[in-house]
Amino acid sequence: MKNILTPLLFCIFSTSLFSQDYSFEISKIPINLLNNANSVVLFEDTFVNVKSQNQMTIEVNTAVTVLNKLGDYNSHVYVHFDKNQKIKSIETYIYNASGKEINKVKSKEYEDVSAVDGGTLYGDSRMLYYKYTPISYPYTIQKKYVIETINTGFVPSWQPVDSYSTSVLSSSYQIKSSEGLAIRFKEKNFENYTIEKEVATNNLKYKVVNVEAIKREPYCPIFKDFTPYLLVGLNKFSLEGIDGEANNWAEFGKWRYDYLLNGNDEINDSAKSEVLNLVDGILDPIEKAKIIYKYVQDRTRYISVQEGIGGWMPIKANDVHRLGYGDCKGLSNYTKALLNAVGVEAYYTIIWAGDENRDVEEDFFSMQGNHIILNLPTNDGDIWLECTNQKVPFGYLGDFTDDRNVLVIKPDGGIIKRTKIYEASENLQKSIGSYEVRGNGSIQAEVKIISKGTQYFDNLKSDGASDKELDVLFKDYFSHINNIKFSELQVINNKKEMAFEEEIAFEASNYAILNGNEMLVPINAFNRNFVIPKRVRERKLSFQISQGYLDVDEVDIKLPVSFDIEYVPENKTIESKFGKYIVEVSKVDEHTYLYKRTIQINEGEYPKEEYELYRNFRKEISKYDNSKIILKSKS
Repeated sequence: MKNILTPLLFCIFSTSLFSQDYSFEISKIPINLLNNANSVVLFEDTFVNVKSQNQMTIEVNTAVTVLNKLGDYNSHVYVHFDKNQKIKSIETYIYNASGKEINKVKSKEYEDVSAVDGGTLYGDSRMLYYKYTPISYPYTIQKKYVIETINTGFVPSWQPVDSYSTSVLSSSYQIKSSEGLAIRFKEKNFENYTIEKEVATNNLKYKVVNVEAIKREPYCPIFKDFTPYLLVGLNKFSLEGIDGEANNWAEFGKWRYDYLLNGNDEINDSAKSEVLNLVDGILDPIEKAKIIYKYVQDRTRYISVQEGIGGWMPIKANDVHRLGYGDCKGLSNYTKALLNAVGVEAYYTIIWAGDENRDVEEDFFSMQGNHIILNLPTNDGDIWLECTNQKVPFGYLGDFTDDRNVLVIKPDGGIIKRTKIYEASENLQKSIGSYEVRGNGSIQAEVKIISKGTQYFDNLKSDGASDKELDVLFKDYFSHINNIKFSELQVINNKKEMAFEEEIAFEASNYAILNGNEMLVPINAFNRNFVIPKRVRERKLSFQISQGYLDVDEVDIKLPVSFDIEYVPENKTIESKFGKYIVEVSKVDEHTYLYKRTIQINEGEYPKEEYELYRNFRKEISKYDNSKIILKSKS
């Protein structure tokens, strides 16, 4: 999606309620703002002036004191621009610990660089970029700039606390608009902060001071879910010269369809004839959709397009068909066009994609999202299609796009839906195998691993990997076994079953520990748990298990006949609100045992007071996963 100047824009209030003088002296920073901090925001001020439906000015003045190397990301200055967003002025100053100016960045020191990644074929978004290289700590960097843009569809939001280990001395935000351009806004997570504000139809002012740094903790929840965040928008707006007006998602979705989608999903007669032949005789719409999905995967590839309105409007379906490539917008629109051509209902869908489950705001419409997928409504529920990945099965999302609110665009308007939720039992990894321990302590083993749900995607990197790459990947997976040598490494991406299958055979010397006439055999050879959450003294935040899963193992164990069996780990069951762990060891014959293991971890957010309980739960699992069979030599 298009890179735009939305996050963390702060302004100069020369005459506003929040005006004040600032000091750059480190000694003036309150002691409490230095605790757990790598950097301190001395001030971060934003002024947004919406002069008309298609003219907006953004003024920014911000200064950050960097206390150590971990805060150096603040030394990067970047301001976006393109043909419709102009930088009117930009200034950068560096101050030493005493508050003395030691450098003013010259115009020629800013680099004019592309603001899109190397995988973008078309992109006109650029930025002025400067990186300061510190000679000592602490130092302060001040950034001031003014931007003019015609795109009022994107109004800067306010996120005064934007990262861990950063405290805030002062942050303020003001937006004013012309008569007839009412300002909409939504406050999130304000309740635990003292925030001054003034609210009027055409003027908003916010300010917060003295916010202490938040220390990152293991399993912390999503940062935006517990820190203050202000969303701002207009009912009358403009995007790349296209005016719009809306009061809700339905009207906003209708505008997007009419002006950004409609007409782009047409395909020529030749393409239509080709796909109709593919589904000839097939009546089931889902079977038709599967054929079309495979057709698109086989003949297209992903490449980004972020030029002008193309940052939000898909390239025409006919162009994707002719060229054989497109971005998420183009490929989704193309797939939709082909599905519609064969009589399958499908809708363009806007989503926030990423490892963190971020929702499209259900009660606040605006230009949201960073990715496009497709929605196929059926009598049995919604099917979701990821159109940019040639490897994933039909209807598979994974943890990049699962369990979050999305905007589905229909001809008559937009509606909010929620993508598939993968329950822990669906995120299954099943391992069935056997191993034999020889008298010298070596091991010979084979195992088949089947992964589904989000665990399917975790293993997808193996698909198409070379033998050398597979060797590296599986040595990492079996890192608890030294001297491992693989005799078989086979991976199968079983799209039909939405399963990733791995068949592995290996041997390794010194798997078992020989101690005099004793042999110690680690019972869990294939799927040992190493996850023990770090200790946190006086935890401040709740904790979150972001994805539940289920592992099921069934292993035949053959022990050397030259040893007597002294001890076999007992059956074990551990149950808690966080999940369950079950181990059963049963005797098959004198030197053969069947080892069954189940571990389920439950997704959820839990109070900070229960963190130590979770830590102990994982410690106990890890301890038992490392249990050993004890053998004694007969000779």
